Amino acid sequence: MSDGSRFKLPVADRHLLAGYGPGIFLVAAFLLMSVLVPTIAPDQNVSATSAADSGVVAVTGQPATATGPGSGKPGHPLASTATAPAARGGVASAVTGGTTTNCSGPQVRGDGYSPPCVSFHGSNGGATSRGVTGNQITVSFRIPADDLTSIDAAVQQLAGKYNTAAFNDTEADVKRTIADLVTYFNRNFQFYGRKLVLRYFSGHGTLTNEITGGGQTQANADALTDADSIKAFADVSAFSQPFAQALSEQHVVNIGSPYMSLGWYQQYSPYAWSFFPNCTTATQGGAANVTRQLLHQKVTWAGQGVTDGQTRRVALIAPDNPVYQSCMNIVKDAMSAAGHRPADDLTYTANLSELSQEAASMEQRMVNDKITTVICACDPITLIYLTGDLDNANFEPEILNSGGAFTDEDVVAQLFDQDVWAHAAGETFDGTTPPFGSSLGYFAAKSVDPTHIPAHEVDIFYEDLYILALGIDLAGPDLTPATFQRGLFSYQGGNGEYGPWSFHPNGQDTWTPQYEYRDEWWDPKLPSPFNGQPGRWVVGKNWYGLDQSSGAVMPVFPNGPQ
Repeated sequence: MSDGSRFKLPVADRHLLAGYGPGIFLVAAFLLMSVLVPTIAPDQNVSATSAADSGVVAVTGQPATATGPGSGKPGHPLASTATAPAARGGVASAVTGGTTTNCSGPQVRGDGYSPPCVSFHGSNGGATSRGVTGNQITVSFRIPADDLTSIDAAVQQLAGKYNTAAFNDTEADVKRTIADLVTYFNRNFQFYGRKLVLRYFSGHGTLTNEITGGGQTQANADALTDADSIKAFADVSAFSQPFAQALSEQHVVNIGSPYMSLGWYQQYSPYAWSFFPNCTTATQGGAANVTRQLLHQKVTWAGQGVTDGQTRRVALIAPDNPVYQSCMNIVKDAMSAAGHRPADDLTYTANLSELSQEAASMEQRMVNDKITTVICACDPITLIYLTGDLDNANFEPEILNSGGAFTDEDVVAQLFDQDVWAHAAGETFDGTTPPFGSSLGYFAAKSVDPTHIPAHEVDIFYEDLYILALGIDLAGPDLTPATFQRGLFSYQGGNGEYGPWSFHPNGQDTWTPQYEYRDEWWDPKLPSPFNGQPGRWVVGKNWYGLDQSSGAVMPVFPNGPQ
């Protein structure tokens, strides 16, 4: 049990929760907006402004050079002295044409996600879609209207003081990192004579509203600015449901929507995409694990207040957002079909001012109902509250973690009460997270700008831009939202530190690339390879598909990590 304080948290480099400046550049806000998906509610009317009134700033990638993508650390997959693919003609001098010759193998050698290199010569068709001309593709990035000081203060209160000495990125650092990545993709991917041009704009919408149940009207106004004033082909800052939805309705390709369902992506096809797993895919795997193994085992990995060997009593926890609930129903229906209805179905509203009370209420129900096992599709702030409350109640149930909202990352799980979280297992769709300074995104940015260290969230932006670049590359010269989608659905797939990727696994179209998972168990004592602090996920070696008829499911709650 903890020492009487509400939260017993380790001293760790909490870069995902650090405040880096206003708006999107608060990583605390990014973490929250990635998980606290709102129920849409109307707000005051706001009209869109012109680009000139919106603080638009253009960032353009540099022309291709003969330097390769691997001027980074020797031994890294991208570290290579080979000529970059773009040097073979990825950015052409002609306004409506380009040439690539002697093209074979992957587009970027050493990159496990790279599409094959494509030879191209002749006209690209010029203006094939809004935001697309013969020589550029306009991509937008919204800066929200709020500085999110309330979220920053709330996270700081929960997680302790930030390690600003180790993680002191500024807004300028992050913008420079994004610009470097734009340059990297302009150099190394086949855009058929065009290049990405990134435009920032100041939005009316506030992430505080959008992640806590409101803000749809302001998000709609920002999407109108995106479509009518900036005339963007795509936006790479769609990190909330309201904004992603509004952009899709304005026919702007957008990337970043957090854990939406397959049904939601089908509704907004071909516009909405994300590097986060969709919650349908995630819960299908969870449902297979629960019905095939969890329900047929006795309690094996609980702590105080719960007795090993007793029959499991299962509680489900998820936000009350309708999209999340539709995904959690997959688990609930599978349990009911197997003759084991959950003992508790707990929901909570994703509102910062109410999360503490909601967590306390859930803890009391779990103790009163003698819950042995929790299946949790929770955000990290709720888990900070909930695990602290459970520890104070001397109650340590088994926890089956969904792996969403960065809870499958060491640096986030280190924030939870470690006495309670020691009984957590779960699934992750990610590959092995390398130490900071050893990732694909890091070396991509460093290959462009070797004199600066990339911002710590470089891989988040890299994955976002990678999906955009991949779709443009595979769409061919006739770039439209429809050909962008067709290109991604034709992607041959890849593998690397972000796990296996495909947009058409097992013949099923998806709008999120992660489709296979591994099992993992939490060990509060082992040091993390990411930051060297106590607490890490011990990850299984086997990848599991999501076909529930395959019979290949992970061993849930073994007697210790395996």
